[in-house]
Amino acid sequence: MKTFLSILLVASALAVALTSRAEDARTRTQPPRAGEAQSVAHNFDVQKLAEGIYAVIRRDPPGLMVDANSVFIINEEDVIVVDSSGAPSTTKAVLAALRRLTDKPVRYVVNTHWHDDHIIGNTAYREAFAGVEFIAHAEMREYLPGRGATNRKGFLEGAPRALSAIKDALSKNKNLSGTELSAEERTSYESDVRLVEHVLGEAAGTQLTLPTVTLRERLTLHRGGGRVVEILHLGRGHTAGDVVVHLPREGVVVTGDLVVWPVPLVGGDQSHVSDWAATLSKLRALGAKVIVPGHGPVLRDDSYLKLLEDLFASVKRQADALKARGETLEQARKSVNLEEFRKAFAGDSTVRQFLFDTYVKGPSVAAAFREASAKR
Repeated sequence: MKTFLSILLVASALAVALTSRAEDARTRTQPPRAGEAQSVAHNFDVQKLAEGIYAVIRRDPPGLMVDANSVFIINEEDVIVVDSSGAPSTTKAVLAALRRLTDKPVRYVVNTHWHDDHIIGNTAYREAFAGVEFIAHAEMREYLPGRGATNRKGFLEGAPRALSAIKDALSKNKNLSGTELSAEERTSYESDVRLVEHVLGEAAGTQLTLPTVTLRERLTLHRGGGRVVEILHLGRGHTAGDVVVHLPREGVVVTGDLVVWPVPLVGGDQSHVSDWAATLSKLRALGAKVIVPGHGPVLRDDSYLKLLEDLFASVKRQADALKARGETLEQARKSVNLEEFRKAFAGDSTVRQFLFDTYVKGPSVAAAFREASAKR
């Protein structure tokens, strides 16, 4: 789940509280088995995107906690999987869905970046397939044993406290700002609780799997039948080690958390807002007709990507100007105006408005201001 990033941001959200165009059609390739429908691990749909290409799309409602989408690339002799999940049991459920499509072995797992909701399930593939290789940006292999381990320890220590606060809000029928819960907010909070409890139930005993193959800019895999799989680092954005998986012949791109719906996920200490717009511009230049985001439904055009690009360009432009004018970060938080984007991403939804304020307004200004300060 985005819990290993987002649960840390939840603490900030709680502190604050206490003082798109997307295709939403979901088509299963196979119906769920008995008992799967209400399971957190099985809460996904499998969508065929092109011949041999399937997206595993989570059905969780927008909320503070989310789990990652995955993609199967079924080749003549093997399978490439893009991203695993935030808990091994979830990835095993995804693997069971893959087994209903093919009995070919998984040869590669590509991790789009280092956050736990995209990599913890690697253990399930390592156990299931001898010789499977894990591909990621070189920054990921450098990050995980040091800073990544520290951040994960912080999650395991802080998650129960944040979970307790959400449960308390539910019991009092109050949102995290202290006002009465709407039906939309209750659905979102209940999903948050299920996701966090699911991850915490498995997190302590899960060992991280480091990449066995790394890249800095590009790695191209050639499979039988002329299939070309491009693994590209187009630039920094969500993290310093983002990669996308591009299938040029099929017109499909898997973006990881460079693209997240319904609002982007920004980490003030890890994201690179000043680079993000330029990276998204390169992503759009690939010309893909089918876009699989790290979280959210499959996109069939680049209009949402353009909205993200405009958002981050605006944040950078405003932060640079405010820093040049001598404002502090606290002053900049008040000065940066993102209201037009808040409306575009969140509309009248109280949940999405809260998510925008939590994951975009605060951390994006902090990230851009940090980067503007580093330039001086």
